[in-house]
Amino acid sequence: MGELFGEVHPLTKEWTDGLASSKMRNAANDESNDRKWIVFDGPVDALWIENMNTVLDDNMMLCLSNGQRIKLRAEMRMLFEV
Repeated sequence: MGELFGEVHPLTKEWTDGLASSKMRNAANDESNDRKWIVFDGPVDALWIENMNTVLDDNMMLCLSNGQRIKLRAEMRMLFEV
């Protein structure tokens, strides 16, 4: 799960973004009005899709395990290819 959403290093206690959180953070920080698509390709796992609940509801916010929150912009879209 850490590879996807990020994790805290056990020795240094430093946070490292995962692939999904990194892409979402970059897209959320881009202030252009261009649409940004984040595509998830592969089987939907119950563990990681549960972490996407706040992204997929009206909040449109990714809540990470370190307490950070990434608010998705209106120009951002997600596609799940299963």
